[in-house]
Amino acid sequence: MTCKNVRYLRCRLMVVLVLALLGPVDATATSSEEKSLRAIAFDYLDTHRDALGLTAGDLEDVVIGDQHRAGHSGTSHVYLRQRHAGIEVYNAILGLGIARDGRVAHVADRFVSELAARANAPTPSLSPIEAVERAAAALGLQAPTDLRVLAGYGGADRGVLLSGGGISFADIPVRLVYQPLSNGLVRLAWKLEIDTLDQSHWWSVRIDAESGQLLDKNDFMAAEEYEVFPIPVESPNHSSMPPPADGRTIVVDPFKTLASPFGWHDTDGVMGPEFTITRGNNVHAYADTDGDNLPDGGNNAEPDGGPLLDFTGAVVPIDFTMHPSTYTQASIANLFYWTNAIHDVLYNYGFDEASGNFQVNNYGNGGLGNDDVRAEAQHSFPCNANFGTPADGTRPRMQLSLCDITTPARDGAFDSGLILHEYGHGVSNRLTGGPAAAGCLSNAEQMGEGWSDYLALMLTQEPGDMGTDARGLTTYLLGQPPDGPGVRTYSTDFGINALTYADVGTVSIPHGVGYIWATMLWEMTWNLIDAHSFNPDIYGDWTSGGNNLALQLVMDGMKLQPCFPGFVEGRDAILAADDLLTGDGSPFSGVNQCAIWGAFALRGLGVSADQGSSSSVGDGTAAFDVPVACSADQIFFDGFEGGDVSAWGNKAGP
Repeated sequence: MTCKNVRYLRCRLMVVLVLALLGPVDATATSSEEKSLRAIAFDYLDTHRDALGLTAGDLEDVVIGDQHRAGHSGTSHVYLRQRHAGIEVYNAILGLGIARDGRVAHVADRFVSELAARANAPTPSLSPIEAVERAAAALGLQAPTDLRVLAGYGGADRGVLLSGGGISFADIPVRLVYQPLSNGLVRLAWKLEIDTLDQSHWWSVRIDAESGQLLDKNDFMAAEEYEVFPIPVESPNHSSMPPPADGRTIVVDPFKTLASPFGWHDTDGVMGPEFTITRGNNVHAYADTDGDNLPDGGNNAEPDGGPLLDFTGAVVPIDFTMHPSTYTQASIANLFYWTNAIHDVLYNYGFDEASGNFQVNNYGNGGLGNDDVRAEAQHSFPCNANFGTPADGTRPRMQLSLCDITTPARDGAFDSGLILHEYGHGVSNRLTGGPAAAGCLSNAEQMGEGWSDYLALMLTQEPGDMGTDARGLTTYLLGQPPDGPGVRTYSTDFGINALTYADVGTVSIPHGVGYIWATMLWEMTWNLIDAHSFNPDIYGDWTSGGNNLALQLVMDGMKLQPCFPGFVEGRDAILAADDLLTGDGSPFSGVNQCAIWGAFALRGLGVSADQGSSSSVGDGTAAFDVPVACSADQIFFDGFEGGDVSAWGNKAGP
């Protein structure tokens, strides 16, 4: 069975369910490690039976259902399953956390005590087909037709695979289990799964094998739903229905399976969320109004989407005419969405586990885990934001506050440009010098603020945007309209933004320095868009559009540049990234060399530019020349005649 024709996670779960018909593993362990874990687990049961409140009979038929070792901690996890008469007791699982030294460090027990006395006879009165018919009636589905046995697996649980019967998208697995009830009894039941034709539900149902009564059910289709201002909407003001209207959009399952294979609420790498609040593998978002770096008390600080992971208006309502304290949950949900979305976008461009990204569980892909982002909304300090980035393996922290220069105040967690900017600090710190460094951007000419602004620009680009547009950042937080100047304004039009490398010694450190760097990157991006077109899908790979290519080169460049980089070193790293990505790795072999040179030269970082010391911004020399091999059509300067570009048209300014 392959995962080609249905949504990946749905198919992955389908495979798991079909294989589950075979029941838990009850085979002799093959490796020495497996044998050792098996011995530890069963020895623990023998010696701690009384403490667990179990009888010898309760442990007569116990098997290992699953086991694995967590590489980041060395802890081995063994999951024991309880059976009666060879039939699994549904979700009667005892989990053991075994430390490196073989010591059982943690126990999670859901075994049923006095099982034999509580369970009825292991002989069903209903057939599997009758059980499916009863389940369809209980779920309000149409009566199944042409139910057929496609495969039989034998064994005590009498597992079979039935056809979909006109009610299920997938074939229907059916097997016997014992279902514990709230009254203490344990009833023999047919366990079956129906994946409804509209794909809105994937029911797991337990039907009493004697009476046909519905004993229990649950829905595998816990689709993640968020009501937010999604990519690329920069803020409520940039939506199609600006405030006071609620212009949010409901997005369903927005996670990308490459970056977040088990969704945004997972941490253990097993299908199903560990958290129903705004917490998961990539981020833990919460309110911290008292500034103690911990979630405020109560559900308001960590909205709970429940088992359906529903973070829409019913759970996170909003009224922009009121103070943000009245819609804290909506703020956190938006922050959770954006922080996860950034993670998933940048994963596609190389900010993955081995590169030091932010995840609890690295799913065996290298790097150090346990470093998801703590994203704190409505922080106590006024009208600001920050991001603290320790080395790989330690959790970073993002803090966003309210800004009270408007009435009512505005919430930084609704300004995605601000979220992107702050997250960008984590990216540039982890990528420059490698993920274990995280301290390579403390020199005067470092460009950290520039990369952060650049990510904010890139992930909020929309179809129809032009390089000559004036793009102000964080206009929402500052109480400005969407076309306001923001905290910094970007444009390829020198009449709007005329900054060049010649200005680097006259601007503030670090924000002014970063402003010049991001201006150069913005020029480069639009040169590459001119060459390769614009792709509105920022999740696309680097071959799909000039903007995607530009983002890839900038991300790769951060990995290639030295610790404590200056502008020339940053430029050269991007050129090298193009040589490696689109050429053979040798200098000037990349197909975009002239487009890149043209952008940097226009902003004073041409071939003859001299950085001086990266520890100083006062010793650099600007230059506007490009390599002699570059022609006008390669660098997209219509009036260019070779050599110096400083006097080219309106773009180069006075």
